[in-house]
Amino acid sequence: MKACLTCKADKVKEEDGICPFTLGDDQLPLRCVGFWAKDKLYYLQRYMGVFNSAMKTKWPKRAYVELFAGPGLGIVSNSDHVTYGSPLLAIEQAVPFTRHVFVDINPDAIAALGKRIKQLKPMADVKLIIGDCNTSVEEIRKSVDSSYLILAFIDPTRMQAKFSTIRSLTKDLRMDLMVNFPLQALNRSYAYALQGYDQKYDDFFGSKEWKSVITGLSDMRSIGARLLDLYKNKLRSIGYEQFSDLGCDDILVRGPKNIPLYYLFLASKNKIAYKFWKDIQRIRANSQRQLL
Repeated sequence: MKACLTCKADKVKEEDGICPFTLGDDQLPLRCVGFWAKDKLYYLQRYMGVFNSAMKTKWPKRAYVELFAGPGLGIVSNSDHVTYGSPLLAIEQAVPFTRHVFVDINPDAIAALGKRIKQLKPMADVKLIIGDCNTSVEEIRKSVDSSYLILAFIDPTRMQAKFSTIRSLTKDLRMDLMVNFPLQALNRSYAYALQGYDQKYDDFFGSKEWKSVITGLSDMRSIGARLLDLYKNKLRSIGYEQFSDLGCDDILVRGPKNIPLYYLFLASKNKIAYKFWKDIQRIRANSQRQLL
């Protein structure tokens, strides 16, 4: 247990991300979130909208999969402001997904999410899975198949999602990935990894290639950029081509004191997805319209 960094509660289990002392008006637990989460959710919600509206005719079966779902509602850092999390944003899409698969290791989070979904959309097609996403791949894949067009949101708090999990999850499926690349977590721990505590890095990148990429480097910005490139190359090896000619940006999300926290990026097996990704960024989260 440690002091909660993002809400007014005294303590929170770090691995859970759920504050047991903070409840919503419905008396269900809330996820502690920083003010920066709004940027991530802004782009995710916009992509969900384009994904469903543009593809509903070609793909009448569309699924949303989330590997770190949480309880559906969050409380914003040092405030009383309660906000929708990504699962409820997915549930309430104007053009809906036809199936939803939510995974979380915390049973209290999944129970709360299930109750909130029943209140909002009782007829929604929802599969709730309690467990580590790395050991739940088979159960997830039983819930979707090649007849679905799938959007998966991979939003870990640290480096929990193994690359072998991503490989197994996406095999032979048409699945777009919206990925939170945990820059701060990687930067905090790379020095320890180089000293031999490297299993998490090996699991996250699916190999030991990261060592040769960052050995000898000390600039955090350079390390983060190179590790992101490595991760994208690993995705490319399992069919997620990157189309640099489209000029698609990764979204750098910053936290307190303007510290870089993570990159949000899209990975797809089809070029049209990157066009959607570029299109939704024409109006940024700060309402600044990009040049066409």
